[in-house]
Amino acid sequence: MKYNFCPNCGCKLEEHYKFCPGCGIDLGGGDRPRQSEAPASRSYVETPKATEASGLEKAKMLFREKDYPMALSYLIEYANSDDLDIIYMIGYCLYMTKKFDPSCEKFLRRAADQGHPLAQASLGELYYALAEEASKGDFDEETKTQCEAYYSLALKYLNMAKANGIK
Repeated sequence: MKYNFCPNCGCKLEEHYKFCPGCGIDLGGGDRPRQSEAPASRSYVETPKATEASGLEKAKMLFREKDYPMALSYLIEYANSDDLDIIYMIGYCLYMTKKFDPSCEKFLRRAADQGHPLAQASLGELYYALAEEASKGDFDEETKTQCEAYYSLALKYLNMAKANGIK
């Protein structure tokens, strides 16, 4: 059986791998005997680039599986990245785990303003939720102004997402 990622540890795999380089698990069809346990110590040293790539691949896998808290734990080290997909994923994970945390708005807005359509849609949803949440309290003039601003931003970003093909 061929895998893109190790089913045990999430390490990125190439098609010809018979054993996972991360944990040593048999991936099926191997000629070598299966090790019952991963070796106590590795005889190789991973380069930082290999570690970085495997951490990012693990984060993407967790994001696809909707395990947002775990994905965020891997993604947060890439917070200064210029990659819009990574910025979007960080913002979305924050939104899904911490709802109205100001950080999620910061990351989503950063990606949305640079044209990331999924970030635009997510930011529109966030502003809509913020408007709904604000309208639940005392509805004075300040709250009304705040709700109108949030609804306006929600409409702006949802229309941007729609223009970029997101429904």
